[in-house]
Amino acid sequence: MKTSLRMRDALACLALLALGASGAWAAADSAANQGKALLEANCGRCHALEAKGTSPLPQAPPLRDVYLKYPIDQLEEGFAEGMGSRHHDMPQIQFSSEQVAAILAYLGSITGVDPATRSRQVIPGETPP
Repeated sequence: MKTSLRMRDALACLALLALGASGAWAAADSAANQGKALLEANCGRCHALEAKGTSPLPQAPPLRDVYLKYPIDQLEEGFAEGMGSRHHDMPQIQFSSEQVAAILAYLGSITGVDPATRSRQVIPGETPP
């Protein structure tokens, strides 16, 4: 009888762990979906937004390439303050910190490089996070 109770308790714990993990995955998935929607609404007219493919505007780099090219702190700042460009027709769109996190979650999901693992630019005299 005690063995079956232990087994039941162990299965219940495993079920709770699985639910917690699926909740975390769902939250990350939700953020990535929000990020994709933001990029589609604001950037997709010119930039490629998927893991593969070319940009609708040939001069506009795919955002996956931009994500992989620049340190994460530059991307955070650029999306929050409005990215600059030599292309005068590119709008200066500013995103909230929550929107930036969602955008980076999406770009991380299509490149396979988690934003949390991306390098940060070290500024002389500052202590890295």
